[in-house]
Amino acid sequence: MADKVEPQEEPKPKKQNSFEYKLHSHGDKLAYLLDQQFALEGALFAHNINMLDEKHSMYPEWKEKQTQLENEIYRLRYIYEKMGGAWENLQDLEWEQDFDEYGEPIDDTD
Repeated sequence: MADKVEPQEEPKPKKQNSFEYKLHSHGDKLAYLLDQQFALEGALFAHNINMLDEKHSMYPEWKEKQTQLENEIYRLRYIYEKMGGAWENLQDLEWEQDFDEYGEPIDDTD
């Protein structure tokens, strides 16, 4: 009687990058993603400053552009997080607490 042969599971091929980066480190790539997100958030802010009323004839185009900007920001956030990027310490919260929106020191002693 022949021995029962168990099916062998084929090893999964390793994921390979098609390009080997020689000059850009992992940190450089994360910084690039942050730079792109910074620019897109600026564009979204500028776009939202010029918000159109829902009854405006160009509102559908305005809304589509807003959606495109937001989707691209979300896509880059996802990539950043998948690459191990962290959001902590990106903004200096102490500075925001010490100064008002005009850059004037906040005086807590009344």
